[in-house]
Amino acid sequence: MRRLRQVGVVLGLLLVATSVASAQRTTTRSAAQAAKPWEFGFDAGLALGLDDQGTSLSIPLQNVRAGYHTSDVLSIEPFGAIQYFDPEVGDGVTLYNLGVGGLYHFSTSRTATQLYVRPFLMLAGISTSGASDSEIGGGIGAGMKWPRLNGRMAMRGEVNLTAISDATALNFLFGLSFFTR
Repeated sequence: MRRLRQVGVVLGLLLVATSVASAQRTTTRSAAQAAKPWEFGFDAGLALGLDDQGTSLSIPLQNVRAGYHTSDVLSIEPFGAIQYFDPEVGDGVTLYNLGVGGLYHFSTSRTATQLYVRPFLMLAGISTSGASDSEIGGGIGAGMKWPRLNGRMAMRGEVNLTAISDATALNFLFGLSFFTR
């Protein structure tokens, strides 16, 4: 009987120790998941057409973006823009650009200057009351984030090369980012 009681006490202590260790792992995992911030931002841009499409300047806003950090060095960032022109004569024109990029940061610290690369895919199109057309394109960019306010905000500059159908452009972006954590 005494032996059975000792076994019961040992099993009870193991059960308590296991549940405490499990709770600590769950708390640690939850804290790590909660520490992954969202990055919301917008960019102004200058696009230099390398073919015959010309040059465009968009100030103060070329696109908006929202990035989710999947790890300390990777983030997935959807972006987009919609522009509508309504001339006095003729039909209105809608231009849109929707895409997603993946940022790889060469530094894990958001409170230090970060160099990054960003490959991306996008859908760009035009729509009028009579017709619409869209093209799938992609590109790659490299940029830098300069932190402000202890990593809660950053200035961001990027140079990228974009190819859509048979049009290629060299783009310069400058924007602001705001982080949730």
